[in-house]
Amino acid sequence: MNASAAGIIAIVLVLAILGLVMIASTSMVKADSFTTCTLLNRQALWMSLALFVMFVTMYVDYHWLARISPWILAGSVLLLVAVLVPGIGFKHGGARRWIHVPGVSIQPSEIAKLAVVLFVAWWCTQGPGRVKSFRWGFLPVMAVVGLLALLIVVEPDLGTAVLVAVVGLAVAVLAGMRLRYLLPVLLPVVPLLYLLVWNVKWRHDRLLAFLDPWQYYNGVGYQLCQSLMALGSGGVLGVGVGQSRGKLGFLPEAIHDFVFAILGEELGFVGTLSVVLLFAVLVWLGRRIAVRACDRLGFLVASGVTLTIGLQALINMAVVTGLVPSKGIALPFISVGGSSLCCLMASVGLLLNVARQAERAGQFAPLDAPLPA
Repeated sequence: MNASAAGIIAIVLVLAILGLVMIASTSMVKADSFTTCTLLNRQALWMSLALFVMFVTMYVDYHWLARISPWILAGSVLLLVAVLVPGIGFKHGGARRWIHVPGVSIQPSEIAKLAVVLFVAWWCTQGPGRVKSFRWGFLPVMAVVGLLALLIVVEPDLGTAVLVAVVGLAVAVLAGMRLRYLLPVLLPVVPLLYLLVWNVKWRHDRLLAFLDPWQYYNGVGYQLCQSLMALGSGGVLGVGVGQSRGKLGFLPEAIHDFVFAILGEELGFVGTLSVVLLFAVLVWLGRRIAVRACDRLGFLVASGVTLTIGLQALINMAVVTGLVPSKGIALPFISVGGSSLCCLMASVGLLLNVARQAERAGQFAPLDAPLPA
């Protein structure tokens, strides 16, 4: 195992364990002890399963996984359709994003993030010149990315839809898709996003709260204000693990999308900066693995996985600190969520798979990354 792969494993384990600590700290408010803390125990079980999934995707040839990516994509689309069906999809906070099966909940949009990377990377490497073709390269990729984004928007989950679309198109551009095909299609997206944000009341209210949260403290700005107060009260070194006041019912979604605020309150600026640096190093190591991949498919898979994790972490931390309007995107490896953790670990396994095969092929020197035409 090379240094980049070892570094990624170490960082992911540190983040996942930190997530368990934050979940324990936050959920213990409603539990008598660690043994009765259902949420912590469930997340620990999910973590065990996620580590197993990571080792599976690390050792199963990513070329084979890419070949079956159309089936993974089809399964993802079926789940995204099923989650919209009343009685199958579970509604929480006004959105249908989960499917309940006995004992667990599955979030299909998490699977879609991985499916779009695998499929677009595989499709764009099937035959010389395919990705540069309008009919066989551009249109199929746009159809797949557009379908996934549309189904996720309907849930509704605009943030994840944008993330899936950006990652899918970024992989295609890295593969060599012609930008002159892409730009005319993206122009209508601007007014569409305007309509989806400005003409939908709760999104419009979130935007106003983002611009001036304190003016809307007693309404839509309450969550962001509480998040900023939690971060501010942590100071340099934090108030100590388990000592957060925000988790006592003041900060909604403290264990989900806003866990970074609780982390900042308990571990302070030092803790939040450490998490930011861990994600930055993870992205840097992922890029190193991508440019040293033994083939174009490995480069695209590693790049897509790295971009997904990095963008998701960046968006979550930007939301919590008030740099962008609120979106329902979890902090990778730290926020509670079993299907999210499993899909993230599967993605990490793919990244390690690319590194392992490059090492076996003797591909130690960096390659020139393929440039878009």
